[in-house]
Amino acid sequence: MTTTGIVFIVVLVVALAAFAYFLGQRVQYVLVGRPEYRFDHLPRRFGGFLYFVFGQRKLFKEWVGTIHFFIFWGFIVIAFGTLQIIAEGIRVGFKFPWAENFGFLLAKDVLSLLVVLGILVLVYLRYVVRKTRLEPSAEAGIILGLIFFLIISEFLYSGFTYAPEPTSAQRGAFLATAISTGVEGISAGGREVARNILWWIHVLLLLAFLVYIPVSKHLHLIMCPVNEFLRSLKPRGGQIETLYLENEEVEEFGVSKIQGFTSKQLLDLYACAECGRCQDHCPASQSGKALSPKTLMTKLRAHLDERGPALRAAAKALKTGAGVQEDDDTPSLIGDVMSEDEIWACTTCYSCQEQCPVQNEHVNKIIAMRRHLVMDLGEFPQEAMLAARNVEKNGNPWGVGQQTRADWAKDLEVAVAGQGELGEYLFWVGCAGSVDDRSIKVSRAIVQVLRHAGVTFSILGTAEKCCGDPMRRIGNEYLFQMLARENVENLNGLGVTKIVTNCPHCLNTLKHEYPAFGGNYQVIHYTELFAQLLTEGRLKPAVGTTGHRADGAVKTTLPQRVAYHDSCYLGRYQGQYEAPRKVLKALPGLEVLEAKRNRSKSFCCGAGGGRMWMEEEAGHRVNEARVGQLLETSPQVIGVNCPYCLIMMEDGVKSVATGTEVKVLDVAEILAASLTGQEAATGGH
Repeated sequence: MTTTGIVFIVVLVVALAAFAYFLGQRVQYVLVGRPEYRFDHLPRRFGGFLYFVFGQRKLFKEWVGTIHFFIFWGFIVIAFGTLQIIAEGIRVGFKFPWAENFGFLLAKDVLSLLVVLGILVLVYLRYVVRKTRLEPSAEAGIILGLIFFLIISEFLYSGFTYAPEPTSAQRGAFLATAISTGVEGISAGGREVARNILWWIHVLLLLAFLVYIPVSKHLHLIMCPVNEFLRSLKPRGGQIETLYLENEEVEEFGVSKIQGFTSKQLLDLYACAECGRCQDHCPASQSGKALSPKTLMTKLRAHLDERGPALRAAAKALKTGAGVQEDDDTPSLIGDVMSEDEIWACTTCYSCQEQCPVQNEHVNKIIAMRRHLVMDLGEFPQEAMLAARNVEKNGNPWGVGQQTRADWAKDLEVAVAGQGELGEYLFWVGCAGSVDDRSIKVSRAIVQVLRHAGVTFSILGTAEKCCGDPMRRIGNEYLFQMLARENVENLNGLGVTKIVTNCPHCLNTLKHEYPAFGGNYQVIHYTELFAQLLTEGRLKPAVGTTGHRADGAVKTTLPQRVAYHDSCYLGRYQGQYEAPRKVLKALPGLEVLEAKRNRSKSFCCGAGGGRMWMEEEAGHRVNEARVGQLLETSPQVIGVNCPYCLIMMEDGVKSVATGTEVKVLDVAEILAASLTGQEAATGGH
């Protein structure tokens, strides 16, 4: 072994030891969290690992993801070339099989060039354009610089190695070959000295990169693949942790300190790449509120780094029986790390998690901290507290008397479950559809359509209570579970198996959250059922938007241009984007318009996560921002599929489209009008 090889091995061992030490620290910090089992369904996890890590699938949601894709695969291929360079320093003349392969060397240079170009684009975006979500941090500059000069040094080293005459295989490395041609005039001794210097520059840059990774935000290069493997396999709408409230040993039900999160939730913090996609799609962040999902992760990560050593030492002492108690001096997350304004700003729209390329789970962290405020401290916004009291007293957040819940259907002679035939479906009307004047019109339209198609159904009437969705997301798990158990007992007692609902929030709760309480039902949104009925020919829209009917009568005017708004809880949570569009597109002469933010990138109306009952005091209103986006399509009507969206969009239109004739209609109202020949009913609050 050469002297260079011996020195290099010493340096390599030191670098690897430093890397292992710093990485081990972060792993230990992750393990201070509560244990959470994420090793179920291993084939599915491995399949997803390959799909998301090696396929980089979530990165392609934006064009810049293509750059990352080439950087990722470029690094993999370049790594094999770097192994050859390292081997040459330890043992002169050693060659790996791929080192003299024309195809490999060609691929390496092509990908290396793409990586360099990608780095330059990222530098431009971060330091010249200064995109809001990409702060020009020193850490990012160091990493980008290390990657750039690693590749340049490899080009130069290979060029001096191939000179004066590259082999036929080496000519595959076209960039290195070009360099070798340029240095032919240098003496053999000079080339050898330059080659040795470039070798050391390359390997030292490599080792510096290795050691720097675990102490920087670029630890995500290691933690991200682990995070992808441990991603949640639960349905998106069923990922909120169910608390066992009867457990008398539990001292707090929410999370007040960093160690209260699970290890997976702490792993998220180190997997975060700070790409800012979550921030760009967060309605709170984009409307000027205190919350940024990206900042949430970086704040919690910095806090974990700060408190990690003390927490790990305390955990070790307890494990060894040294008698040291848990570190009770750890600052509270709420107040010391996160403000209450940040915690309450979240609409739980799931857009942050939809866009996150590394499978981070933001929403549950916020709900866990809300639970601490509500259940442990009894502190939450006054409007939300009033909504909770209304639910406790009257079974709905509006506070309307429970005895009037079925009044909307008095003249419709709708069957009530338990008092007659159950029918094929139970129509779960929901609170808004039962007590809110505007939403009641949607409930009546749904009844019209179901009867037109000959679908038998019943309602719960006064026995129906709030499903609990807003209470769970506000953080009042106790009230949610009380409602869930009561509703499940009622539904099971009636023998209900199939449910159709107009509210995506109710849909999500009944379908994904009630099974934990013994409620297992086939739950469908009315747009899915209507799309199915249209396919089967049981619904045949007879009225278009222009011309005359077959009998010569003038058709009732219906909207020709409908800007469709994807609700969060039907779209991102259920993955249902097509059914509402299919219903609208089945109507003669109707054009469905798409806002720039649509489908999985749709912008929230601002009412989810209990925000329906909280005032917006900071920034500008989320619903007004969304209405503005929809109005860019020049619609006659804004089409919705959710009672929350209906209320928020109508309020938004009144604020930002005063004087226009733009209406807000539910898909059910538009379809019912087409079937009956009557003008779609509208009306504000």
